[in-house]
Amino acid sequence: MELPSNPTPEQIALLENYVKEQKKYIAQKSYGKQNYYEDREDILPDGKLIIFRHKQYKSRPYYMRLYVNGGKYKSLSLKTTDRKTAHQKAIENWRKIQNHIDSGGTAFEKTTIQVLEDYLNYLQKLVDTEQLKKHTLQAKKTSLKKLRVQLEPYDKPHKIPENIFENYATWRRTINWDKSHHKNNPRPPSDLTINKELTDFLGFFRYCNEKKHYVQEIKYPFLKIEYNKMKEKNPSYEIDDWCDLVYYLRTWQIKKTNINGNLRKNIFYKKAFACLFKILGNSGMRVHEALLLKWNDIDYRKSKRVNKEGVEYERISAIIQISPDTKTGRREVICPAGIYFRQLWDFYKKEEGRSPKGDEYCFRNIGTVHSRGNDYVGKALSDTFMRKMWYQFMEEFKVDKNREFYKDYTIQSCRAFFINTRLADGVPPSVVGQIVGHSTKTMDRYYKNIEIRNLENQLVTFKRKKLQEADFLTYDMDTDQPITK
Repeated sequence: MELPSNPTPEQIALLENYVKEQKKYIAQKSYGKQNYYEDREDILPDGKLIIFRHKQYKSRPYYMRLYVNGGKYKSLSLKTTDRKTAHQKAIENWRKIQNHIDSGGTAFEKTTIQVLEDYLNYLQKLVDTEQLKKHTLQAKKTSLKKLRVQLEPYDKPHKIPENIFENYATWRRTINWDKSHHKNNPRPPSDLTINKELTDFLGFFRYCNEKKHYVQEIKYPFLKIEYNKMKEKNPSYEIDDWCDLVYYLRTWQIKKTNINGNLRKNIFYKKAFACLFKILGNSGMRVHEALLLKWNDIDYRKSKRVNKEGVEYERISAIIQISPDTKTGRREVICPAGIYFRQLWDFYKKEEGRSPKGDEYCFRNIGTVHSRGNDYVGKALSDTFMRKMWYQFMEEFKVDKNREFYKDYTIQSCRAFFINTRLADGVPPSVVGQIVGHSTKTMDRYYKNIEIRNLENQLVTFKRKKLQEADFLTYDMDTDQPITK
């Protein structure tokens, strides 16, 4: 071939491309002839699929290399030193990969972590298009943090073994569980929690299949749940325990020192937490439902009553519109917690020197002089922040009162307390279920578990009086009249 003495730029580009392709062809044909590899065997014609062993590897396993799309290739370890077995495995892997390509997939993958990031973005789009609740996304993100740790040793999806979760329960309760970091929740994750996380992992691998990322058929070691042996989660307060906590809450929220005697930097959020605790106990709302409320979501009702001594008093109830961004979506809650929303409104007004606006969150981050930044000012207070307040409150209660509870109460116990107390007062399960956003099946379970049934009138009267004194309101709301905000 005679080369031009004065080639044009087009001719130079053509020659460069020709040389490049020839180098690829020569490299492919001479593969394994440079003494780097040994025991090469061509499985498919023209060297499209070969098996070989790396001479420099001590374990000497067989590998396969499959050429696709011209000079590009995909290598896999066959994890055997037996030539016959390697030959069979190479054929099996080739068929799987070819079927994957034929169905629209690709042999060249993103990294495992990149695929996980794509899945998180996919979930966020479901939230943005209102196909998934924000609260559900947060729960999945918590599970996927554990999945990320499990996936880190495998750089590509095809390398993830089918038994990746074989020892997940043990890992989750030992290596991944540091008791010193969970002093208020000292027990490792339950079987239910682990099964929930495995279910979230299943969602990720289904996404991989839908997006044609090549992965094995993953095995999920779900744990068998023996509900009759399970310890009650978020147990309802005993009436005496509720009363003791509320009485202590009245002084705790204004204490200027902690249990170590150090001066507190700010007590405003302790007052907000005190209102939250009483609102949850008197409405049955979930914590995140209460934290997403805005002042426009609340309508008040009031009525004037006369007690046995002939003294007239006013009571305030509330009709609450739960945010659609919550677990159960939009629903209406009618409850006697209006007075505590009024107290919360007054706290914010006094702290900020202005009346809260209708489109502002009821439990709003207003920042403090000690805040590190203003990124969260104006947003709703978080579940995590309120749980920390709950742990602090319970720790100081146990120290100041020198008392432990035999039940493992949580802030979510307010919800169970509301349900059980209303059922014990004779409110139909269907009505209570509608208020708290529970199905009839779930309400039947609560109804079977309540401890107080068919109470004598005298005991009912005594119980109601005791609860009224402890900021739990037991009256009905059918005759209350609307009031202006």
